[in-house]
Amino acid sequence: MKENAYDEDRLQTQVKHKLLDRYLSAAVPIIGSWAAEICYVDCLAGPWNETSSDLSDTSFSVALNVLRKTRNTLLQRGKSPSMRCIFNEWEDVPFEKLSAFCRTVADIEVDPRNWDFERHVKDVVKLATNRTKSFPFFFIDPTGWELASVPLIKPILQISPGEVLINLMTSWIRRFLSDEKKDFVRLLGEDAKRIAQLSGDEQEEELVRCYSEAVRKAGNFPYVCTMPILKSKQESFHFHMVYATRHPTGVKEFKKAEGDVVPFMHEVRAEARHQREFQATGQYSFLEPLDTYSDRRYARYHRRNLEQASQAALELLSSSEVVQFDDLWAKWMQFACVKDDELQSWMRDREKRGLLKIDNLSGRAKKLSFGNGITLTSAGAPISHD
Repeated sequence: MKENAYDEDRLQTQVKHKLLDRYLSAAVPIIGSWAAEICYVDCLAGPWNETSSDLSDTSFSVALNVLRKTRNTLLQRGKSPSMRCIFNEWEDVPFEKLSAFCRTVADIEVDPRNWDFERHVKDVVKLATNRTKSFPFFFIDPTGWELASVPLIKPILQISPGEVLINLMTSWIRRFLSDEKKDFVRLLGEDAKRIAQLSGDEQEEELVRCYSEAVRKAGNFPYVCTMPILKSKQESFHFHMVYATRHPTGVKEFKKAEGDVVPFMHEVRAEARHQREFQATGQYSFLEPLDTYSDRRYARYHRRNLEQASQAALELLSSSEVVQFDDLWAKWMQFACVKDDELQSWMRDREKRGLLKIDNLSGRAKKLSFGNGITLTSAGAPISHD
């Protein structure tokens, strides 16, 4: 295994960094084909709980390495956008480490700031948008939940063009949700009290949905995707990554990243469990780690989101005589954990049953692809009878 996979306390960080790496690696070459500048902004950079002396296991180091790699890719295509990083950290000791790290970077412009994020959101926005034809990507990764509240980060969400990736600490939020001394209205709006009355999977899923919708509304984002990160030792989620974009290509690349990262997450958890069993018994199992691995919570979440994606697709098909495949695809893919091939199977099944007509499918293509002008006509029983 790579990336110190047996360090259980770092599992969620490894997965988070893998997602950041995979998405930026795909997105930066696309954005860099037209933008004059790529501006990466880590609003709460740390470092926190780093294990490497060179800080290579931090989010800002991961982002820098991606920018270096993608800059070379763009140069090979005849594109040379400038690249800039803004790293903000308000606590003095982590900032000293961050500042020292930035002084070692000579090939990319880095701007470390020692700002209290809560008081300086507008300054972060001003700094990130002070150049023309720049595309800012904001990473908001708080250690709690207060600094992820939508009213606070709304100026960031409203920047267009721009994208944002937020770490929503759902496990911490749920732990304190019933505490009347905590102000969750700022985070979840008027839904906070209602969500506090829920329990189990329903509470967590409604929490993520309401927060995502608040992000969507505040930033006028057509597309908001989420991805859950499992705890290392428990069948529960630690946090959810919330990604917001204004372009369907962003959805496409985020889902590709999700497709790479989820198997990695399961593999690392399986290896960690394997190591725990060895430490307890002194013997390794004859079976491979993944052979005895359980992901019950993720499986339930996947099934639930697949059901919701199917229902959303049916509602969209029933809303108009003709529906663009691209619109249905974007609706479906915003549900966490669901995949493109599941959409393909769902549509082909309905077509086979005479419930869906697919038009403008080029040649003998078997796969319905985004951006090809495919149209859909619902032609069967009412959705309530499906």
